[in-house]
This record gives sequence, C-alpha cells and structure tokens, in this order.
Amino acid sequence: MKWLAVFALALLAACSGTRALQASKDVPYATLEHTVQVGSSTREQVRAALGESTSIRFDSGNEVWMYTYPAASGAQGEYVMLFGGDGVVKKVRSGEVYRVKQ
Repeated sequence: MKWLAVFALALLAACSGTRALQASKDVPYATLEHTVQVGSSTREQVRAALGESTSIRFDSGNEVWMYTYPAASGAQGEYVMLFGGDGVVKKVRSGEVYRVKQ
C-alpha cells in the first residue's frame, strides 16, 4: 500500500505547474503499450527496448519512469510507470499532458 501512496505523489508532482518530472525520450504509444507489461516487464527489459528514461528513485526501492509520446490530438502524451523494489512494473498511467496557455 505504501507504493501506491508514493506513486500517487509522483503523479501529482508530474502534473504540477513546475513539472517536477520531465520525460527525456519520445516513443510511439504502440511501442510503449507493446513493451511494458504490468507484473512481468523488468527495468532491464524496458531500458533495453526503449532506452534510458527520466526516473525518480525512492528509498523504498520503488522507481518511477516516464516517457512521452505524440498523442492523436497533436498534443504530447505521458506514459508513466512504477517499478517496485523487485524491479518489475507494478502500475502504468498514460494520458495527454495538460498545458496551461500563457
């Protein structure tokens, strides 16, 4: 249950106006969906298939990685995954990036 709280906080940070977590690599959504399997994909497998990512590491051993993808609407999408201490994907979230017009 602790990892769920950590993941929720990381997602909130990713949605903040200051953008605490910025993706470092743009990957097609179909590639992300095909590569990342909750409960079985490991950090090493994801890194080998998609390359390095922006990541946040926690003392608990959990880690959050994020990639971006071009969304159908022309906006940019985020694909965020939570790795447990065992190095396996525990949860994923994806969606378009919310941008505030200036």
